[in-house]
Amino acid sequence: MGKWKQFLILIAVLGQILGIIFLFVHMKAAIVSFIIYGLACATLFILLIVERRKEKQEEDEHDYRDY
Repeated sequence: MGKWKQFLILIAVLGQILGIIFLFVHMKAAIVSFIIYGLACATLFILLIVERRKEKQEEDEHDYRDY
């Protein structure tokens, strides 16, 4: 999952930078770039939530506080 997170962060950064540049050059390309940016951010958040739930489940399985 580490590679996916890095890839999505790269896509989000490039999408935002290209979107700002395209605002001055080509409006439709800017809109598409911002949509890609938004999708990458949403996917990244979903991936982080799934990973956190998985970690929480593993912590609960190895919880020995209730002897």
